[in-house]
Amino acid sequence: MGRLKRIGASSSGNSVAGLVNTPKRQHIIPCLHLRHFAGDDPAGQVWNYDAQSGKVWSAAPENTAVEGHFYSGERDDGSMDTTIEEHLASVENSAVPAYTALLRGEIPGESQGRADFAHFVALMFSRTRAMRRMAAEGYGKFMQIMLYAYANDPDAFDSSIRRYEEETGQHLSPEQREHARQSMIDPSKFEFIVPRERTLTALSTADKLAPMFYNMKWWVMNAADGYFITSDNPVVREVDPRSVSPFYGDGGFANKTVEVTFPLSPQKLLLMTWSDLEYRREIDGEAVWAANMARASHSEQFLYAHRNEIDVANLAAEFREVRPGMRMSGFGPKKFGNVRLRRRRERK
Repeated sequence: MGRLKRIGASSSGNSVAGLVNTPKRQHIIPCLHLRHFAGDDPAGQVWNYDAQSGKVWSAAPENTAVEGHFYSGERDDGSMDTTIEEHLASVENSAVPAYTALLRGEIPGESQGRADFAHFVALMFSRTRAMRRMAAEGYGKFMQIMLYAYANDPDAFDSSIRRYEEETGQHLSPEQREHARQSMIDPSKFEFIVPRERTLTALSTADKLAPMFYNMKWWVMNAADGYFITSDNPVVREVDPRSVSPFYGDGGFANKTVEVTFPLSPQKLLLMTWSDLEYRREIDGEAVWAANMARASHSEQFLYAHRNEIDVANLAAEFREVRPGMRMSGFGPKKFGNVRLRRRRERK
């Protein structure tokens, strides 16, 4: 890939009017994707299925999966830094030609277009609310493991207490020290608040995924029967269960059995894999619905479709209590404390 410019860099001549969001109204799922799931009834609108409330409604792509300053960082003076949103808009803009080609069933070869779309899909995986939540949970649990480690090492615990006393000017009694130590060993009674900006580090995952996606084999699958839906967490990774190690996990995207799917439209789905197997380009209704179930089981809250169907509403309800997550095992507290994101403008 040395011949290509940096993955995700803007390509000249690819600017498409209307695809760049205003910095304040930021799309968790970009309009570039949602517009391909707009239907005819009502014309040009996407059907939203809320798994938590059970509500179903239609809206224009511009008013779907949008949140104020979702990717913005808050400066000390309270103003918002929209640099990340502007970068995401640039990546989306660069992905348009390859997206259009894939909808025609044309797979980009070794080209800048392929690199741009690989970066786009990598960000579609890392930019979601699900990934931001998991980043917060991972960070919060990591901090609790560190506290647990300090509490179980007498020298480290004493050192941390001395630093606290020096910084605050307070002197802890033996009883207060022991209470602090027990709280560090069992943090389950506490709530750990993670700054929203801290979870923006989840986006860096795309830097590692983009080259992997570029080098995978790509297939465009056509729905011979039925239709594909999308979601608020549309890039799904699945591996052969037999390849999973009880000690080392499943190897992530490097697993040689991995299948990465991303719906392009109601009729087309992108499949990326390391396998040399030949895949059928046309898939039947059962396989199409299996792809939809994968989207529902990995969604954070919302499914999106080009039509209003009770089957999709039922699918959202079926997976209402299922969300993607990460598990931590081994050294650490028996029970972790709750982790949540700090609300905007919440006092530190």
